[in-house]
Amino acid sequence: MNQNELTASYLKALGHPVRLMIARNLLKGQMCVGEVVTSLNIQQANASQHLNILRINGIVESTREGTLKYYHLKEPKKIERLIKIMETYVH
Repeated sequence: MNQNELTASYLKALGHPVRLMIARNLLKGQMCVGEVVTSLNIQQANASQHLNILRINGIVESTREGTLKYYHLKEPKKIERLIKIMETYVH
């Protein structure tokens, strides 16, 4: 995959409102699926699906602690800058 394709897939992954909200929440720190479900008031299957898309596109990683899987942003500073840049152009 070339750089343009990688960038497009990254932006596409963040282009969904639920995934963008998940990324914003993960800027505050790691979360397990249950915490994502509670904070966004969505179904667990929906949260898991969106987290998987973010993982596949290299935006989040996960670590396991006992029976819980915690998700965190791979590069939080990059995500924060990207969100700020996008917000600059939509206001």
